[in-house]
Amino acid sequence: MIQQEGSLTMLPRFANEVLSHGSNAVLPHNLDAFWLKTLQKSADDFLDNNFAADQCLDTVDTGDPLLVACVHQLLGTGLETTTEPSADELAEHITVYALSITMESIRRESDIQMTLPTEKDLLSLERIIRFGRTNPQFGQLLKQACILPQGEPATGTNWLGNIKNKILSRLASD
Repeated sequence: MIQQEGSLTMLPRFANEVLSHGSNAVLPHNLDAFWLKTLQKSADDFLDNNFAADQCLDTVDTGDPLLVACVHQLLGTGLETTTEPSADELAEHITVYALSITMESIRRESDIQMTLPTEKDLLSLERIIRFGRTNPQFGQLLKQACILPQGEPATGTNWLGNIKNKILSRLASD
């Protein structure tokens, strides 16, 4: 039986087994079953902590260290570029990556088809929206994530409001 380790203690192992192989290795479809399951748990925790039906939580949680490491790997932070993403940009990228992990888990466990992401489009919110449009159950999940009470507009004053506005406006354009 594999003992559940915390993300911080798993980071060195993750670095050796995944991150050391470059940004292509963090694409969800390239993860082995163990790392997909581990990242799915992190993604679930991140999404549960930041999105809830019928309410928006104002939080500074930017995610699990493994999710952050994956996003930094994809962005090339510290390697080719010297520009760090803003906290809001990082939070949005982590949200999109967490949703991408969930999409891959769904793909592996069902007959749902999807175009596999590339390093260039993995962190694209548009890719998430397209998947939500072609898979109504997932689209409904996106619509329910952090929905404010009826009649109350999303403020968009923080990253959570901004990403919610982006998702809802694009899904509504169907």
